Amino acid sequence: MAGLYAFAVEGLSTLSSLDDLPAKIEQAARRAVNAATDRARAAAVRGVRQQVNFPASYFTGDDSRLRVSKRPSTGDLEGVVTGRQRPTSLARFTTSGSVGTRGGVTVEVKSGSARFMRRAFLIRLRAGNADLDTKSNLGLAVRLKPGESLSNKRNMIRMSNGLYLLYGPSVDQVFRTVASDISPEIADFLEAEFLRLVGLDL
Repeated sequence: MAGLYAFAVEGLSTLSSLDDLPAKIEQAARRAVNAATDRARAAAVRGVRQQVNFPASYFTGDDSRLRVSKRPSTGDLEGVVTGRQRPTSLARFTTSGSVGTRGGVTVEVKSGSARFMRRAFLIRLRAGNADLDTKSNLGLAVRLKPGESLSNKRNMIRMSNGLYLLYGPSVDQVFRTVASDISPEIADFLEAEFLRLVGLDL
């Protein structure tokens, strides 16, 4: 399941249901949660891109890897931000190298922190892999000798004949670390926005 970041108005436990809320209060709560959800997504995108060198295009349009998946509605005052769980091919982060050329490639997963991978090379995948987020259907691979292993086995997929496809973090993985960082700011904004909308701005 993809990572979820949810917002809801709390402190209303004395009410038997949202039907007991005055229409003005529910409308203000709905608008406040909606605004907080949008702000959370924007803050999460900034935080995710600070940690990992994802392109800006990752977070735009209908195919955004970080999106508002649920908005508050009448009777359900919850907003949800969802991060895509699909692992990201390390080919997404290459800054040098060409398909099929041995001799190594340079990878920059974190901005300003490039790493040269001497034994890695780019390959063109036969077909799109629904479980891997690729770049132009490219993968970054390394070939291991019998009995040889990589230090980080979690970030690779075995293909055939000692060939392994390498990948990095998903947007969801990075989002999970960012979500806890931005939570206090968004909670404060949600409270202030709700009070403002009901005319109790302090």
